[in-house]
Amino acid sequence: MKTSIVTIMALLTFLSSFGQETKKLDTIYANEKMNLALFFPTNIRQGIVGATKFVFSYNRERAQPLGLLKATKGKQSNLLVVTTDGKVYSYIIKYVDSLKELNRFVSFSESIGHEHQRETLVIR
Repeated sequence: MKTSIVTIMALLTFLSSFGQETKKLDTIYANEKMNLALFFPTNIRQGIVGATKFVFSYNRERAQPLGLLKATKGKQSNLLVVTTDGKVYSYIIKYVDSLKELNRFVSFSESIGHEHQRETLVIR
């Protein structure tokens, strides 16, 4: 009986991993000479960069959809943004000498999920 329970638990864990989609993260480029303006579909609640070579600023007093990204030379990092509707956006960020775009309008489809996302397991 114990073997059956362990086998079933292992099988459910294995099957649930197939239901999770892993999205390839997009890369955003920034430098110290210009601001890269990121316009999110809803207001930004939180923005975090993974390294001190990058700065992501947004209005913390009055939520807005606009965030500004700057960078100094160094290794790549990541940017995580959570909007007021709970959507989570994640990007790889890299330094580049010259920016090809100064403004980027982020779409809902770029979200990697919701901060309170719950998966339901369907057993057939």
